[in-house]
Amino acid sequence: MNVTFHPLLRFLYTVAAATALFTGFGNMPLWKRYYVADVPGLGWSGNFFINVNVHILAGSLLMALAVYAAIGALAVGHRNGGRLTFFGKAKGALLALALATGILMVVKNLPGFSFSMPALIIFNFTHMAAAVLFLLVSLAALVSRQPWRHPR
Repeated sequence: MNVTFHPLLRFLYTVAAATALFTGFGNMPLWKRYYVADVPGLGWSGNFFINVNVHILAGSLLMALAVYAAIGALAVGHRNGGRLTFFGKAKGALLALALATGILMVVKNLPGFSFSMPALIIFNFTHMAAAVLFLLVSLAALVSRQPWRHPR
């Protein structure tokens, strides 16, 4: 059995990715400016500090799921899960880039760490570009009904 595709893990991945994208756009801050935060139940999205913390939690869940899937794929190998499709490789690479740059942007807030302003700008724009490209590739995969992996 390929545990990386358990329905609960799929659900957690979907919720974490959607939450990370929603809060990521909210960090710019779009939701308060365009009155999305005025929608009942979404008032928290206009609060930058809450939004950032929810974004970091969603990213942490994505990181945990990515590590779990990678370890599962390495342990099981290609015999049970098949090879990654083009969309699977593209989404995996973009997700890894978004997670890596996200980690760097969290690390910059820790005491004793500092990065130059050009480095922070590169991290930020790379993070945003990877997230938007991940969204676009995911939509293209959904529309064309392409899974992460080739069928067995």
